[in-house]
Amino acid sequence: MKNRKTLTTNEVAKIFMVSDATVKRWAESGLLKSERTSGGHRRFRVDDVLKFQAEHGIGLKRRHGDDSPSKLARYRNTLRGEDSEFLNALLAGCEEEAGSILLSEYLHGKPIERIFDELVCPVMRRVGELWFEGKINIAQEHLATRVVYNALYRLRTHIPVVDQRSELAFCCSFEGDYHELPTHLSQIVFESNGWEVMNFGSSMPFYSLADEVVRHSPDIICISATLIEDIERLTRDFAEFRSKLSKLKIPVILGGRVFEDNRIKNRFPADFYLKSFTDLCILIRNFQK
Repeated sequence: MKNRKTLTTNEVAKIFMVSDATVKRWAESGLLKSERTSGGHRRFRVDDVLKFQAEHGIGLKRRHGDDSPSKLARYRNTLRGEDSEFLNALLAGCEEEAGSILLSEYLHGKPIERIFDELVCPVMRRVGELWFEGKINIAQEHLATRVVYNALYRLRTHIPVVDQRSELAFCCSFEGDYHELPTHLSQIVFESNGWEVMNFGSSMPFYSLADEVVRHSPDIICISATLIEDIERLTRDFAEFRSKLSKLKIPVILGGRVFEDNRIKNRFPADFYLKSFTDLCILIRNFQK
């Protein structure tokens, strides 16, 4: 199984768009730290590559989605349930390994929205399924959640800061929904496109959100829902929320599995219903044009 904590000379060369010989010169001169395998092959730790990248400004400019066919073939999502390295790292509480897996995907050119859609979300969904099936306990589910947040924090700190724009996005989840991960992922996607973000986290009452909208006048409101409790009350609260802000004409995005049900979607009219973070990224870029 491939060691996600290290990269080969050829992989580093592709990331920096230089020759293998150049990478070897960097290593031999001490500019880029490396280590040797038992077979004598040179390997580079992900953290060392990131440090070198930041210090020398090499390969920092990369457009989202700028993947070559060979990269798509080599690094496509290979999730196989419990065979997933990322899932195993989360369940084992291995923060360094989980962070290295995400960083490796990012260094190989996969956009963050695809990392979320193809790796983070499916694995966290599987964690929930394992808990529901009684195959892991609540402590293990909490551990996996904590580790994924730490891994995402590590990834976020290494995403190059793009030119800041003037747009402001609000992120939150429905009241009664304590799944905060979707709001966190949405925040990272917005920030990677240069937006300012106010993330109110999970279980946000609509009356309080309306007050903040009036106070700050965001350009877009992004609300997630993994589950909806007391649907009758929330339907009324959401209608009052939209009515109060109707004159502001601020687009509202709703996302989450619950909106795959048209009966629920009809209760919560929004400007956009998104199924993935790739969809969110596309919407953000179209909004900016």
